[in-house]
Amino acid sequence: MSEPRMSEPRMSEPRRSPERERLLAAVERVRGVATAHAEASERQRTLAPAVVDALRSSGLFAIAAPRALGGAECDPLTQMEIFEAMAHADTSAGWSLMISALLAAMVGGTLPDEGAREVFAGPFPTFAGLQVPCGVARRVAGGYALEGRWAFGSGVRHARWVFTSAIAAPEGGAPPAGPPEMLSLAVPREQVVIEDTWDVAGLRGTGSEHYRIEGAFVPEARTCPFPAAPQRRGGALYSLPFVALMAAGHVGFALGVARRALDEIAAVAPRRVKVWPQLALGSHAAFHMDLGRAEAKLAAARAYAFDALGRMWDRARAGEALSIDDWSAIRLVQTYVTEVAAEVAGFAYRAGGGSALYAESPLQRCFRDMHAATQHISATDDAYEFAGRARLGIAALHPMLAPRPSPAPAGREP
Repeated sequence: MSEPRMSEPRMSEPRRSPERERLLAAVERVRGVATAHAEASERQRTLAPAVVDALRSSGLFAIAAPRALGGAECDPLTQMEIFEAMAHADTSAGWSLMISALLAAMVGGTLPDEGAREVFAGPFPTFAGLQVPCGVARRVAGGYALEGRWAFGSGVRHARWVFTSAIAAPEGGAPPAGPPEMLSLAVPREQVVIEDTWDVAGLRGTGSEHYRIEGAFVPEARTCPFPAAPQRRGGALYSLPFVALMAAGHVGFALGVARRALDEIAAVAPRRVKVWPQLALGSHAAFHMDLGRAEAKLAAARAYAFDALGRMWDRARAGEALSIDDWSAIRLVQTYVTEVAAEVAGFAYRAGGGSALYAESPLQRCFRDMHAATQHISATDDAYEFAGRARLGIAALHPMLAPRPSPAPAGREP
């Protein structure tokens, strides 16, 4: 397989993290381990322990967390490149890194000081958890009793903490006067029951199991409002609302998988002989044209991603709230880049012919895993509908897009 061909975007340096080169070099150190254990992760239906260990020792799990808690606090553009590079190396490693790193950003930016100190004590922690309020949190002395069942706990088997969300049960049993209060809660992995449910077609190596929590006590300090928790520490990154904070992850993953698919088919084409004309795929003019189109589509999607996320980041650094047009771009770029990446991976898989069916072929894994990613809530078709309404001036913000309240004073860095 050739080295990844990821062109350097043209942008002003102040946007970029000084940690960028070091962290991209860390991805390259992990690459060989992730590639060597890709099939093992698939068979085990969770990331192979050797890959988890390599990611831990690399420091990559800390890329998005606040510096005050041992993180690198990378900007969204740098994050996107790191997730892209890791997904190019191995889809399961890329997805697992993305989930844990971005949950670390959420936890680190929003938990009260006491809870943050507990969660981030010791070696840098790994995280899993679904941010959909499938559970119920009942108020008890000093905190909450949490119970519920959640799906898609990517990386839960190697996580140290599960950061999940729930509806706060009304005190006294009275129905709430308005929308229910929702919370995010950090729970030690030992208090979580993992169900063996992750038998799926794509992203098999991510261990995205269902999990249950059966009445675990969660102290107040390990909770925060959901989805619009106030920022408690760190810089402009943690002022971004939940969906915006997550955007770099899904986009970077999709770009990395599609680039790997194109690199793989380019390597296969000279030696793959098509049966009917008895000519190598790489000598077919039709394949040349399709490959050129795929390269153009992927490069355009990548440039769009840097533009949309860059404008979002500029707004955050300037202390400006995201407008409806900004939200339209943030949602559009995630759905559009995912669609383009799935199309590109599909082209590469089909061009690979019968040999692409075999488990050892990265082409089938790129195809399956990229199409699995199209099912994620970050990449739904209603992003286009929202953009259309925004263009007509009739869009309204969903609660998941609501701005964060004014920053809480404790621990906030300038």
